[in-house]
Formats: sequence, structure tokens, C-alpha cells
Amino acid sequence: MKNIRLYITLMFVAVLTSSSMAQLSPVDFMRNNPRATFANPATYTVDNGYFDLAIGGINFGLINSGLKYDKFFKFDGNGYPTTLDLDKGIASLQNVNYLNTYLNFDIFNCGLRTKHGYFTYTHRLRETESLSFTKDLLQLIAQGNASFLGDSNPANIELSVAARVYQEFDFGYQMALTDHLDIGIRAKFLMGFADVKANALSAKLYTDPDTYAMKLALDPITVRGTFPYQFQIGDDYALSIVDRRFNPANLFRNYGFGFDLGAAYQINDEWGVAAAINDLGLISWNNYSVEFKAEVQDGGSFYEDGSIVFPGLNSDQLHGLLFDSTYVNSLMDSLSGYYQLSVNPLTRYNTGLNTNFMVRGYYNITPEHRFTAQFSGYNCGLGIKPALTLAYTGSFGGKYDVVATYTIMNGRFDNLGVGLSANFGGILLYVASNNIIGFFNPANSSQLNVQLGISFTSGESTSRSEKVIIKAKEAEKEE
Repeated sequence: MKNIRLYITLMFVAVLTSSSMAQLSPVDFMRNNPRATFANPATYTVDNGYFDLAIGGINFGLINSGLKYDKFFKFDGNGYPTTLDLDKGIASLQNVNYLNTYLNFDIFNCGLRTKHGYFTYTHRLRETESLSFTKDLLQLIAQGNASFLGDSNPANIELSVAARVYQEFDFGYQMALTDHLDIGIRAKFLMGFADVKANALSAKLYTDPDTYAMKLALDPITVRGTFPYQFQIGDDYALSIVDRRFNPANLFRNYGFGFDLGAAYQINDEWGVAAAINDLGLISWNNYSVEFKAEVQDGGSFYEDGSIVFPGLNSDQLHGLLFDSTYVNSLMDSLSGYYQLSVNPLTRYNTGLNTNFMVRGYYNITPEHRFTAQFSGYNCGLGIKPALTLAYTGSFGGKYDVVATYTIMNGRFDNLGVGLSANFGGILLYVASNNIIGFFNPANSSQLNVQLGISFTSGESTSRSEKVIIKAKEAEKEE
């Protein structure tokens, strides 16, 4: 019973952690904001230098593929919810659903242009969380196993959780290889603070259509994590913190490395293409790490070929489950014998970063107005999620950006983003969101993002857009 309680507690903590990446923002399409280089390190920056401290950039986002408020309730004529409608809500889910959040907080940024290229440095705190579950899991809980009859129609039960907090120290370099081709690279030194990844539940439930006997085929369950405090493991598998005082040294443990790579090619004055892959790398977790693992074993009469088989309940057993706590505790202790739980301290394990990529093409309607189409893939910790974005960028005088984006993502077509950026005498202010509709209806949004900040810029370089304008004016004079 203690083993089961421990496991449930760990899952509860992990799910709470995940409710606190995939990243897509209109800032990525700005032409006068140095933060556009985070989407592609090859992006040309118009300023000769910039810096910011603490207030430079905050980027928070949420991605929700399936849990929509208006799908799980019935409403009256005034739009107020009246009853929970699980059947409608479950029918609206995808086979696999996910809920992801991310937070990037820039602690310090700076950039400097030299005759050899543009150099940048960034220190930021990054946090990512993800929760994944199958439609069958909620359907089984809400509607029972009557919808999953026969060997060819099992309930596919999956639940996964991942969360990570780490620091990132970036050193970037952008240069023009030719008059048409820019390249960029960003090297990252990483320091992990905390990490949890749990294959919390993976099973198939088979129900005999004649007898309704149930067979539960369970895969091994693994919870692996690194915590910011030193801990001990007791004889009953309970974790206890050795010292609860915060140690600043814990912020500088668990080293890792990563890279961003990008290229941008301007075909002619109107057309251009670009591509980038970001967050290639890993973190090695080697401080205060532990792994919990549970596997099915032969614990008695319910065991059959690696599965747990329930032939059914008689009236006395059903009455005991509903009204007799002593019977329930006894049954749970008996079932715990079918799960062998092991807890092992780990000396080291590695986790990859949430790699993402983008490929875009753009057309300059005029030197100030650009239309962009972008295909991207974002790893939210539980697989690559594709997105298609159409963007308009209006860039004026090397100081102002107005961006509008439309993104198809998570099977939703209502993601409309807006971004604004303005430079007032060397003070750059910007704010953006990839789904402004979500602010008016957040409970039904497939994604929600807020990005804002202040930077201090120095000087201006002649951008390619300005060169195009100069070239066009010279051509007019010649005519």
C-alpha cells in the first residue's frame, strides 16, 4: 500500500509541476528587433549594438491541443455553463492530447557589430513543462469499459509528464558570407536546476464482450528526475529532504551544451528564403538524481502472462469496494504485490533539449512591406508538433515594426497574432502575442503567448532593405 501511495504522490506532484515548448511569436518576424535572431541566428540585425538587463525579455506561452472549456459543458441562453457534458468533451479530443507551457526570462543580453560580423551574448532562465494523455484514458474514466470490447478494441491508456528548469548562457555570431547569404550560429552552455520525466502510465485494457472480464496489460512505469535538494531514500521508499535550505550552488550544477544554426539567402530584391534549427544539445544530470521504476510481477491469482486479469466482481466484492474501507485497503495491499517498485539513485543521465526547426520563404512587396510563409516544427517534450504560419511585416525607418501572423496549429485555425516594436532614441520597446483571440477566450484557445521587453540600442547599420531602397532610387535617377 505504501508503494502505491508513494507512486500516486509522485504523479500528483509531477502533474502540478506541469501545470505551471514549442515557441512561436510575431517577434520572430520583426526586422528591427534583435530578438528575431532567437528564431534564426542568421537574421540580420539593423543596430550596431544593444544591451538589456532583467527587463530585456519575458516570453510565456501555453499550448493546449484538446481540453476546451466550451466542449465539456452545456450552456444556457445567456452563455453560462449549466451541466458537465463529458460525452461531447471526450468526442472533441484527439487520440493523443497534450498541454504544454514554457517560460523564457532574459537576465542579460548584449550584441555588438564589428567588421567581422555581429556578436551576441545572452543569459536566460528557461522552463518547460508538458503533459500528454490519450482520449481513451478519459473515456475509460468517464464512461467505463463498455466502449472497449474485444481483443481488437482495447482501451489505449497513456499518461506522460515532463518538466525542466535550466539556465542558458549563449554566445552568438552572425555574418554575411556573400552579398546574398547570411549564416549564424549560437553556442549554448547550459546549467540544469531540476528535471522530471515520467512515463506515468502505459497500458492496454481488454474487455471480454461476453463475460466482461478485464485484462490489463501494463508496460513498465518509469519516473526519473533531478531535484534541487539533497535527499535520502527510506526503507519504505519514501523520500526525505536532508537540508531544505536553498543553496545557490544548486543553480550551477548539471552541465550541458547546445547549438542553434541558421542561414538566410536573399535571392533578389523581392524574394528570400531562410532556415534554422534550434536547441540541438543535451543536459547531463548528475546531482541529486533518482529513478523510480515499477514493473508487473507474479503476485498471485490475478497474474497471467505479464498482465493482470480481473475475471469480474460478485455482489459481496462490489459491496465491499463501495462501502467497506477495510476491504478496500486489503484489496489495495493485495494488488500492490503485483507491482514491483524499485528506487535507485542515479549517478548520471542525459536529456536532449526540445529541438525545433523552421523553414520560411518571404516576398518583399515593397522594401517596407514583407509577406512570409513559414513551416515549423516544435518539440514540446513529447514529440514534434507542426505549425504553418503566414505573416505580414511592416518595417519603417529602421525603427518600427508592425507584425500580423496567422497560424494553423493543433488542428485549430483561429490563431491570429500581433506584434509591435518601436525604437525611441535608442530605447527599443516591443510587445507581441501569437494569439490575441486567446486573451478574450483563453479557456478555448489552442495556444496563448505573451512576449515583451525593453532594450537599449546603439547606432544603425544599413540594412538590406535600406540598400534596396537606395538602389531603387538610384535606378529611378538613371532613368
